[in-house]
Amino acid sequence: MENKDIKKTATDQGSGDGPEKNLSGPKASDHPGIVLWKRLLFLLITVVLMLALLEVALFSAGVNPVLLHDDPFVGFAENIPLYITKADSQPPGILETAPNKLTYFNLQTFSSPKKSGTYRIFTLGGSTTYGRPYNDSVSFSGWLREFLPAADSSRNWEVINAGGISYASYRVARLMKELVQYEPDLFIIYTGHNEFLERRSYGQLRGGVKGAATELAGKLATTRTWSALSWSLQKINALPKSKDSLRATLPGEVETILKKTGPDSYSRDDALRQEVVEHYRLSLERMVDQAKAVGAAVIFVSPAASLKDCTPFKSEHTKGLSAAQRSRSLELLSAARKKIKAKKWSEALAALDEALIFDPRFAELHYRRGNTLFALRRYDEAKAAFRRAKEEDVCSLRSLDAMGEVLAEVAKNAEVPLVDFVQLLEGHVQDNHGHTILGQEFFLDHVHPTIEGNQLLAQQLVEVMGARGIVEPSETWGDQAIATVTEKVHGQFDKPMQALGLANLARVLAWSGKGEDAERLAVQALQLEVEDPYITKTAATVIASQYLHDDPDRAWEYFRLALNTDPMDSKLHSKLGQWIADTRNRQVEVGYAHLLHASVFWSGPNRDRAHMHLGVAMAQRGRPADALAHFLEAQRLNPKSADAKKAINQLRRQSAAPLNNVVLQKVSVKKYPSGNIKMIVQVKPDATGRYIADGFWTEWYEGGELKGFMEYLRGVPQGNKMAWDQSGRLLEES
Repeated sequence: MENKDIKKTATDQGSGDGPEKNLSGPKASDHPGIVLWKRLLFLLITVVLMLALLEVALFSAGVNPVLLHDDPFVGFAENIPLYITKADSQPPGILETAPNKLTYFNLQTFSSPKKSGTYRIFTLGGSTTYGRPYNDSVSFSGWLREFLPAADSSRNWEVINAGGISYASYRVARLMKELVQYEPDLFIIYTGHNEFLERRSYGQLRGGVKGAATELAGKLATTRTWSALSWSLQKINALPKSKDSLRATLPGEVETILKKTGPDSYSRDDALRQEVVEHYRLSLERMVDQAKAVGAAVIFVSPAASLKDCTPFKSEHTKGLSAAQRSRSLELLSAARKKIKAKKWSEALAALDEALIFDPRFAELHYRRGNTLFALRRYDEAKAAFRRAKEEDVCSLRSLDAMGEVLAEVAKNAEVPLVDFVQLLEGHVQDNHGHTILGQEFFLDHVHPTIEGNQLLAQQLVEVMGARGIVEPSETWGDQAIATVTEKVHGQFDKPMQALGLANLARVLAWSGKGEDAERLAVQALQLEVEDPYITKTAATVIASQYLHDDPDRAWEYFRLALNTDPMDSKLHSKLGQWIADTRNRQVEVGYAHLLHASVFWSGPNRDRAHMHLGVAMAQRGRPADALAHFLEAQRLNPKSADAKKAINQLRRQSAAPLNNVVLQKVSVKKYPSGNIKMIVQVKPDATGRYIADGFWTEWYEGGELKGFMEYLRGVPQGNKMAWDQSGRLLEES
């Protein structure tokens, strides 16, 4: 009875004047939005399955993704092979580095086809892989070549160094198209520092959605469906066969922005930076795909760089600052530099922190802040500041943090081992110095490791290869075997080779405006005490240039050292003369004498500058006609010189008498038996046609230093004769 009542009550509640209610709620079919969502999901799943089946079918048909053989973002004007058959090789079939590639690559030789039992390794990347500033013998490739047979003698190991100077990842990926033909077993790839070296854009992808378009283009290029679709569209002329309108066309070999115009050509472009990072990802994926296509293994190496001892290549103020703010930022930076030099760390830090409040993207502010925090032993903060300086460097010649993340992702997704070179070196720095900030302990400059750094990387590669079953270390492999190899490698690499590499690197860094870093390497080159005029002159000139303003006496000392090694170097005479004429840190006559030397013997560019300075000297000495003659000569040497044109016009306006028929003095030269200059005298013909002294009379020591100076006017001495000893000390004015 109770149950019936309950049932009846429920029925009664459902009755009434209105329609009967559904107590279970509305059905899903009653909501159009849900129905549409289900249909779209079903359609999406169907499309994905169809594309997956199409990819499988195309794979079976032998269709490869565009990415395997082409780069959607850059093309190349020509394709010159890196390796060619060696002429008259015995045995036949020996390949060697093509002669026209030796500017960028080490000379390497190997056989084709590969000899039985050989395990062939190609090392790829840029100048670090090459072995800069030295060569292959002390690169990580060279070390690996020596370590492998010592660790495992059961195989015939072959390590071919295919590292190309200034090669970015997209050039490395292109090079692999050639290398996969040579029966590789393993590619070891160290790339990431050179991505911003070459000027390129991303064609029509540069629009409002360029970042997304770049990423989408890269993803499509990895599919076989896109490869088949683009091929079909080209066949019916629905898609142009040429992709040049959509991508940059680069020359067959590297043409870097630095080499053409230097760091000043760089400017901040965050959008381009992101595109370059995506292109880097694409290039890494291309390398893996190409290797896997021929059954070769891949090992990636994370690029490491100096943080502590590498000044930024170019700093740029934060966008939107007023002129007053930019000026204030530079004032605070200048003040901080002085405080750092005086080791007043807290005051330096205060100035830098103040500047960073309104100018947070100026790279050098972060770098100097890192210097200061490091001196205060606040290592974690210092490391963060140094890393920020690297990231804000407008001239990005060190791998960005984002690139390290991309490399790790690609390696993980492709199940490729990644040797963390950064972590490896940081561990050694921690053990020996109590911090993890990389600097000159393992780097010669911004990215090139020391010989020891390359050795550590090679040892780590042997361990990784062992873990992957490629190497089976023998019982004799250990500290003693490593020590034996180390002695052998160092024995093959002598001091002159090391000093030459350091001097050349110092010269390049000085040219790029990194005087501090250049000086450190130049000092190291001289400390090796190699008797080589080129090395001594190059290193001494770099050091002298660093002290032109802060320490003139020290600059003079190194200029003299450079001159003594090459007394006839007219470029050096010009640089020395201009410095003295501009700063007056020594008797100005010394500067005029060196400029006279340069004006006579220098045939290189900027020779007009020597005549411009000599023209100013003559004008100041009340000789307007001779001044005009030098200005006119400067204009002849450099017709585009605005300075020469201005000086000529100004001199003509200021001259009390018309300056007509001006003639540049000739010079009389006497030499020592060695061929070095003993005397240079400016002369003009007198009324009888005989040449007499008229202008500057100079006498020289055989080592290139000025010995005496005198001015003449139509054969008559003007003022006192000046004389110096070989150290440059003024002896007399008589």
